[in-house]
Amino acid sequence: MTEGSAAPSIANARALLLHADDNVATALCALDAGERVTVQGADAAAAPVALREPIALCHKFALRAIAQGEVVVKYGESIGRATRAIAAGDHVHTHNLHSARALVVPG
Repeated sequence: MTEGSAAPSIANARALLLHADDNVATALCALDAGERVTVQGADAAAAPVALREPIALCHKFALRAIAQGEVVVKYGESIGRATRAIAAGDHVHTHNLHSARALVVPG
């Protein structure tokens, strides 16, 4: 940072990129379908993402197209694999993500 410049503020952010390698962002408030969201945080791209469906508070959405079987990255780490193709702006959750972190207990 140069003298006189300020660190980017995320105080009014609506979505956050946690790590530069992530292909999903996290909603910091409820977001509407059709909304164009500028993601802030770790090396966030300047181009806004057009949401294809509503995104609930603290839920994830794709920053770019993610192919079926491709690794979904959050925190700079794999959190699972896409169970089907996910378009940029789609909600990313259990309906299209096989979690690598969830514990499945035999019933």
